[in-house]
Parts: sequence; structure tokens; C-alpha cells
Amino acid sequence: MLTRRALGLLPAGLLTTGLLTTGLLATPSLAQSPWPSRPVRLVVAFPAGGLSDRMGRIVAEVLSAGLGQNVFVDNRGGAGGTAGTRQAVTAPPDGYTLAFAAPSTHITGPLLYPNPGYDGVADVAPVGSFAQIGSMAVVHPSVPATTVAELVAHCRANPGRLNFGSAGTGGSVHLAGELFKSIAGVDIVHVPYRGGSLMLQDLLAGRIQIAFDNTPQILPHVRSGAVRGLAVTTRERTRFAPEFPTMIEAGVPDFEISSWFGVTAPKGTPPEIIARLNGILREAVAGPALAATLEVLNAEPLALAPEAFGSFMQGQRTRFGEIIERLGIKAE
Repeated sequence: MLTRRALGLLPAGLLTTGLLTTGLLATPSLAQSPWPSRPVRLVVAFPAGGLSDRMGRIVAEVLSAGLGQNVFVDNRGGAGGTAGTRQAVTAPPDGYTLAFAAPSTHITGPLLYPNPGYDGVADVAPVGSFAQIGSMAVVHPSVPATTVAELVAHCRANPGRLNFGSAGTGGSVHLAGELFKSIAGVDIVHVPYRGGSLMLQDLLAGRIQIAFDNTPQILPHVRSGAVRGLAVTTRERTRFAPEFPTMIEAGVPDFEISSWFGVTAPKGTPPEIIARLNGILREAVAGPALAATLEVLNAEPLALAPEAFGSFMQGQRTRFGEIIERLGIKAE
């Protein structure tokens, strides 16, 4: 170890060349480790087992492979996705905490819940998106309806006696049900759950009668006959189940609801980290492996650059915000 006395005995020329400052005196504590030098946390603000959790784990695998570092899922359910997302959004902007993004976590949740602690658009650094999905209106087989028109008639004949479930207040599945209530003029009761898998269990058991569930989760149960599919909630028919009409075709005008998935980081995260993460996502979405995985899940690829993803989320907030305000939806 060089002491001050020893430095004084060294030739002055050696000090002025900068050799000591760039090499001899450099210490490991002064060197910055390249990112990521340790595991990265991806907060999925829903319990394990549901569609959002499954999508989050796919993203974690993609990022882990691209970064050469473990990206692990941290499930933090509660408050419609806002509790866990708040933890991710307010984490240090160092690239080691990311948030799994969906409409309820970044758009509708912050609009519905009092004091969510973050703005899902303004307080984040958009990383990118990777998939989008539609939903399907379904009923338990005990409901005597094979079409949307028959369901409307049955609901009107039994006001307040049928329930529709969702993965939590404010998500696209919930808003689809509220939009149906408003446009069709029916009285059905919303039952929020802490995740999509919990809602699905009660739907299959007949404890709730109606759902507007995400196509990847519900379509296998439609195919098996466990629930009865009536229509899809997207503006166009889905190629994954082309035999089902849209809600608009089925007689519910101006009905369109879909969902999407992406990743954000805390605001202030270095742009080079954002760019690297986005590059990994976009490369994966363009590749055959992820395309095949999304195909199995009945999901469409959606690859957006950070700025485009930010603009997309802003547009989603405007659209969903108008629906929430018009229908007077409150957090439950």
C-alpha cells in the first residue's frame, strides 16, 4: 500500500502522467460494476397462478436470457394491482426493480383507488410492451342463455340476482362488465377477486354466473364445455375463436375492451438501461420462440419502443378514464 510519504519519494513525472490515477492507485471500491451485476426484481402486482402472473413469468424468462442475469418475479397482490406497483414505481431508479404493466396496474387502478401513491404514466419510465389480448363474455352452464341477447333478457328478468366476477376492481375484465351493464341496461352485481385464478375457480363452480374474462385464460374452459362462450369484447373477431361474434355484432353497440402487457421502470432509470431492456423485449417478440408461446396463450404480439409505449399508455388512460367517469365507477 502506498503511503503519503512513499508518494513523496516517487518521481514527479510519474505523478503527472496520470499512470497512478488510472492504474496504480485504482481500487476495486472505486470501480463501478456493470449493470446488472445482481438479480433484477420484476414486481407482478397479482397473486401467483393467474394470467398476469403467467405473462409476468414469460417476461422474466425473456429478460433473464437477454441480460445473462436472473430476473425473478415478486408477486405483490392487493388493491387492484396498485399496492405492488407502488412498491416498484417508488423503488430506486437503478434498474434492479421493474414493474409488470397492465391496464389495472398503470391506468385504471391509479384512477380508481384513493391515494394510490403514484401516477402510472407520469411517474414511470416506459420500457416496452410485448402482448395484447381480448376478452370473452361467458356464462356458467346453469345460466339459460346461449347468446348475448338471451343473457340480456335473463338479466332483466332477474335484476340484481346474477353476479359477474373480475380479477380486481378497475381491470379490463371489470370495466367490460360495467360497460355491459350500462349499455345493455341490466342490473348484475360485481364481485371483485384478488386475482384471475380465484375468480375463475368460483366461475367454474357456479358461485358467480357471468364473466368477461381474458381469452387466454377462459377459452380452454369454453372449449371443454365448463363455461359457455357468448361473444368476444374486441372490435374485430379473434382468429383464436372466429366462430364467436363480437359484442357489437351481438347487439351491444360501441362495446370494445381489450388488455395488454408490458414493463416499466421507476422514473429516472438511466436511458441506456431502458434501451437495453426494450431491445431484449422487441427482439424476443420478433422471434419464433415467444411468438409460439403467445400463440398457445391466444395472445397477439405487441412490440413498442419506450416513447411509443408511453404514448400508448397515455391514450389508454384517456380512454379508460372517460369510461370510469361516465359510468361513475368507484373502487370497492
